[in-house]
Amino acid sequence: MGNNEYDMELLANSSDPADRDKALKYYQQHYIKHNSKPEKIPAMSWERKTAAEIIKTEYPPLKWVAENIIPEGLTLIYSSPKSGKSFMALHLASCVSHGGCFMGKIKVEQRETLYLALEDAFPRIKDRLIKQGGYGNEKLFIETPKTWRGGIGALKSYVEKYPDTGLIIIDTLFKFSPIEDSNEYGKTYKPLSLIQEIAAEKNIPIVLIHHSRKGGNSITGENWNDESLGSTGLIAAVDTSILLKRKDGTNEGKLFIKGRDIEEKSFDLLFDRDLCTWKLIGESEIVKTDPKAQAEVLSLLEDNPEGLRTNDIAVMLGKTKQNISNILKTLEGKGKVNKQDNKWYCTQVHTSTQMNDSLQVNSTQVHIPLGESEQVYKKELDIY
Repeated sequence: MGNNEYDMELLANSSDPADRDKALKYYQQHYIKHNSKPEKIPAMSWERKTAAEIIKTEYPPLKWVAENIIPEGLTLIYSSPKSGKSFMALHLASCVSHGGCFMGKIKVEQRETLYLALEDAFPRIKDRLIKQGGYGNEKLFIETPKTWRGGIGALKSYVEKYPDTGLIIIDTLFKFSPIEDSNEYGKTYKPLSLIQEIAAEKNIPIVLIHHSRKGGNSITGENWNDESLGSTGLIAAVDTSILLKRKDGTNEGKLFIKGRDIEEKSFDLLFDRDLCTWKLIGESEIVKTDPKAQAEVLSLLEDNPEGLRTNDIAVMLGKTKQNISNILKTLEGKGKVNKQDNKWYCTQVHTSTQMNDSLQVNSTQVHIPLGESEQVYKKELDIY
């Protein structure tokens, strides 16, 4: 497809009626003009690579927008209405444009950022920026419905005009590119695939803010990747999907992450109402079902028969007190540990060989703590 045809396809998916009319006129004129002429088939050229060549080639490592959370590529962040996703989007834009930490713990690299706040106006954006710490700087550019014109075609023109753009956040997807039938796979996949092409071609990470289905699953996040509003074409088209779940009536939340280049993860969050920002607390409660985490706690208690307090275990293993508390309660329910005078004791002694044997190969990935990337191998033994 030539550049002109590609531009017209982008315009055809634009949210601006003028863009779509322009694309329609182009196709009408093009096909009427060339309908009677035989189509010239361009010569095909192939760039083949063997598996050996690919293995020998040094490819650049994956880069992160937010370390271990948001990699480069196309990312979809979705949640239910009024759950704080726009606060998270603006905070991400501010942190990346300023450089520093996102959600209090996650390192971000300073980049020029474009934030399309398509459901807000400048007075509201100003109020939120001030509440979040006043991260006003010259590297964050904000567009609202009154200033932004066009959809995918305009986005392509923007990144060509401003090549220093290092991150684009679109809030929200349906405001940016209305989809005729969000439940039809092809009509949801196509617009996102065009946005992904821009991200890949220009090497610019793009984050889309979107809504989740009504009802959804509980805060536990069971089958969470099915909660995006619209067809599965949305999830299929993006590189990374992130679900923000907020517990009704509380400041508590969870972040569920899955992607092509990232292990599935889950984190506990807390919303700071004064600053209007989400804070990352640590590993999700999901660790209580992690066999390796349980084995680590049991092994530590075996090495300390005099008993240990919950906080001592957390410090020694480098985990949060809440996570260790969850693990201990799970082990207590299985009869593996007991508590006396605020200290935990191991009720059964397992040798180091048994502990190691409990982690033999079955290639089941169970938990990836923040800042690490590890595979855990699980074998069903009665120790768990």
